[in-house]
Amino acid sequence: MADWLFSSTGLYFIRPWAWLLLVPVVLLFIWQTQKKNYQTNWANLIDQHLLSWIMPHTENKTSKHFRNLLLLTFWLVAVTALSGPSWQRLPQPIYSANEANVILLDLSSSMDADDIKPTRLARAKFKITDLLKKIEEGNTALVVYAGDAFILSPLTNDERTIENLINPLATELMPIKGSQPQLGIAKAVEVLQNADQVSGNIIWITDGAQQDQLDTIDSLLSDTNFRLKILAVGTAEGAPIRMASGRFLKDSLGNIVVPKLNYTELAQFADSIDASLTGVTANNDDIDLLSYKAINPLQNDYQKEDIFADSWHDSGYWLVLLLIPIALLAFRNKNLIAVLIISCSCYVLPINQAQAGVTDKIFLNKDQQGQKLYQNGELEQAEKTFRDKNWKAIAAYKNGNYSGAIQHLEQAKTADQNYNLGNALALAEQYQAAINAYQKAIDIDAEHQDAIYNKKIIEDLLEKQKQQQNSDQKQQDEQQQEQQQEQQEQQQESEQEQQQQEQQSDQQQDQEQQEQTQKQQQQQMTEQEKEQELEQWLKRISDDPGRLIRNKMKLEYNRRGYRSQPSKTW
Repeated sequence: MADWLFSSTGLYFIRPWAWLLLVPVVLLFIWQTQKKNYQTNWANLIDQHLLSWIMPHTENKTSKHFRNLLLLTFWLVAVTALSGPSWQRLPQPIYSANEANVILLDLSSSMDADDIKPTRLARAKFKITDLLKKIEEGNTALVVYAGDAFILSPLTNDERTIENLINPLATELMPIKGSQPQLGIAKAVEVLQNADQVSGNIIWITDGAQQDQLDTIDSLLSDTNFRLKILAVGTAEGAPIRMASGRFLKDSLGNIVVPKLNYTELAQFADSIDASLTGVTANNDDIDLLSYKAINPLQNDYQKEDIFADSWHDSGYWLVLLLIPIALLAFRNKNLIAVLIISCSCYVLPINQAQAGVTDKIFLNKDQQGQKLYQNGELEQAEKTFRDKNWKAIAAYKNGNYSGAIQHLEQAKTADQNYNLGNALALAEQYQAAINAYQKAIDIDAEHQDAIYNKKIIEDLLEKQKQQQNSDQKQQDEQQQEQQQEQQEQQQESEQEQQQQEQQSDQQQDQEQQEQTQKQQQQQMTEQEKEQELEQWLKRISDDPGRLIRNKMKLEYNRRGYRSQPSKTW
């Protein structure tokens, strides 16, 4: 209907539902015009020049009809403005320099095979890092999949965000095993569509897929302008999958699993959907192909025309100027004022909905508001906004306010809470208290590897500090003994050698001053070395970004509420 109206009149309404507001107004107008004036009988009995004195608020038919007509006109103009009349489309060329790219990474267990050194996954991560440096323009997102797919980063123009996520990625982070690439492609399409991208690239890094999964991917991409680029990782010979325990992964029959790359199958699939495909190369030929910008994937018919998306310029605000004269008359009529207030509130409503700051305070609780501030990097304000002690502690910790984090975690009960408390205490240089907090975390969860690792670091640090203190104390004792021996030797010298002693004493004083200066310099250097060594020890405390990613995906997987059991776990 809207397209027909635009093609015939050149006018388009962005919010056509607003015209429904005319229905009650028209009905009210008809009712008012047909309603008899209750004062008609008095007007027939009293002369017109006396009626205005006896009943001063009486309206004659002409003024009443004019008022109703004025109200109808006001409402009609207000509804027209609210409907968003437009006759100008906003141009949005499909092909621009800022093309979006979604990196889709396979994190199934087969990526741990070492037929490509050091492993398929490690080589894939190296290639992603090189690819991010090669992509100079546009936004990039990161999606991973195994038995399910997860969005780790939406579209962003900050390549460091993606790089920080790439390094800790590992197959054991995935909450469910398996290989479901069609779910990953669906998530990549979702990322591009949610960002209103008309076109974009999906860079799929994988070691293979089954034929039915490839057919599903074909159907997902068939109705889009998104271009698929595939980096095949692996060899036709394959290699066993070494698990964390050092043993090889076996299937249900007890046979060692050897995943092999079926490059021919991927090549046939890529050829059928006009996708790009390359294997891993020793140089950057694969990166050049993945980062290559196609001239235009559409038909030649569209290359000579400007392509516009369905985005319109709202010109309804110009009609507000027509309401000003009527608004001036509203001060003489209460009914007109009421209509003016209702109309303005309806017109302003869509604008106010865009003001996220106001709606956040109305519809979000304090923890949800704090979460948004935390994600935006406003850590100090987030700490003040959060009501949950755990979130307060996390915001303070990330902001470097370790004393604040310690205060928020004083009542730590769970293993993770005690682990976080131990990290904050360690960075605040309260080492023994940190060890106690780590020990509480281990008592609650004996397999809490992060707490065990950090506790060992702090214990080694304290032990080394004690050894250093003992060594310093021993050196001080030796210096005191040497000074006492020197004093005894000076007392045993005879008075006859007093002159020589004075000369020697002067020389000794000079030497002592030099030695003392050297000792002070050595002590200063020792203190600096201690501080540097302390910093190195503290840097070893695990912040474990991989653990954060794993928890994020696990929460998302649990929130989805379904449990799928893959037939193949690699």
